[in-house]
Amino acid sequence: MKYAAAYTLLVLGGNATPSAADLAKVIEAAGGECDSDAAEKLVSELSAKGALGDVIAAGKDKIYVCGGGGGGGGGGGGAGPAAAEAAAAPEPEEEEEEVDMGGGMDMFGGDEGGGGDY
Repeated sequence: MKYAAAYTLLVLGGNATPSAADLAKVIEAAGGECDSDAAEKLVSELSAKGALGDVIAAGKDKIYVCGGGGGGGGGGGGAGPAAAEAAAAPEPEEEEEEVDMGGGMDMFGGDEGGGGDY
């Protein structure tokens, strides 16, 4: 993948026909190691197919044929009439009462209402 990325960067940078040595410079500048055989293979295969833009366009056409993607799966099927009745009559929610716990302590361990120390 690093060879394809380096090749693409070189083409985008204005070098329409990068060489294996050009790929090696980019990969090594990024701190990677370059296998000269792999770089040479990529360069020869891509140069035989034409310009990089043409190769990408041909790849897009192949991807469109595959289809795929789309939204997530549909929702599950209903459980019949019983599910419709349960959905139609929701139960009322009970309100919680607030209970005054009375007194207690403040954040610093004293009684509520502060202290006169501050």
